[in-house]
Amino acid sequence: MRILHLIKHCDHGHGNVHFAVDLACAQARRGHEVLFASGGGYYAPLLDSEGVRRAEIRQESRLLSVLRNLAALVRLCWRFKPDVIHAHMMSSAVFGYFASKLTGAPLVTTMHNSFDGHSGLMRLGRIVVAVSSAERDFLLTRGFSPDQVVVILNGPNGSPRENFRPTIEPALATPSIATVCGLHQRKGVHDLIAAFAEVLRDFPDWRLNIIGEGPDREKLEALARELGVSQSTHFLGSIFAPKKLLQRSDIFVMASYAEPFGLAIAEARAAGCAIVATDVGGIPELLAYGKAGQLVEPGHPEQIAAALRKLMQDENALRDWRLRSKSGADYFNVDRVAEDYDKVYAKLKRH
Repeated sequence: MRILHLIKHCDHGHGNVHFAVDLACAQARRGHEVLFASGGGYYAPLLDSEGVRRAEIRQESRLLSVLRNLAALVRLCWRFKPDVIHAHMMSSAVFGYFASKLTGAPLVTTMHNSFDGHSGLMRLGRIVVAVSSAERDFLLTRGFSPDQVVVILNGPNGSPRENFRPTIEPALATPSIATVCGLHQRKGVHDLIAAFAEVLRDFPDWRLNIIGEGPDREKLEALARELGVSQSTHFLGSIFAPKKLLQRSDIFVMASYAEPFGLAIAEARAAGCAIVATDVGGIPELLAYGKAGQLVEPGHPEQIAAALRKLMQDENALRDWRLRSKSGADYFNVDRVAEDYDKVYAKLKRH
């Protein structure tokens, strides 16, 4: 099958980019002809090494640039003759829609950020993939057609990104509570820091390791100083492949206020971390509705603190939750995701 992936860029630090790169590489390994059309970026050499063809199609907002790049995309489709066009961002969905109409190749979109005000553009796809059942339910409340939306759970484990350009990893202070996320309000890192401040006085040897970057980093560092936990809270910045750091962590926390899926939780499960996460979006499904990790209400740091305290004070409980987290984590792997998308593509091709 010939598959054209369409996305704005292939830079690190964006969940939808990580997903698109993983899927394209897995599909190439499965014998598909895969073309990745984007403005380029960090993962371009990885795509090359995995046998994924690349084309430069920029998705700029100026009218003349839009028309020029749309024309380039249509020419690319005529040459490549894709069986399916797969768009991963909202601007990509618009470009892909017009290319689909002009060339006849069906458009698939994957909804990664339903909380975004412009995410309704993803309904331009003939098929819209929701990354969790909760996401599908939410999209139906927004007027998406039940016949249009299918569910394919994400799975980042076994990603080729794990071994791409290995770098020197920072030392990880242990015992460790870790989180991996963008540092902005939606991720709730301020609640995690507040919870950590509540338990640290009783468990002074523990450390909080925050992996990620974002616009709120200075504000969060100031909060850690204000709450008196700055010496025990380490901002490690963006780590290209946090797998090994997670394997050395004891507890993983995701304190998000909205989370369609939560790729980092799937990675933490594979690493065998005990998990505490908010009961939002696709997180409950990802944690087997509380069997593989503890669920708390968003915006309630006292609940995070209570869950952490139980794990930190009881080695048996910590060991049990680590085993429960890892059990079944194999499902969230890239190869299974590629297989599920093959079924969606094949159905479109038959039609």
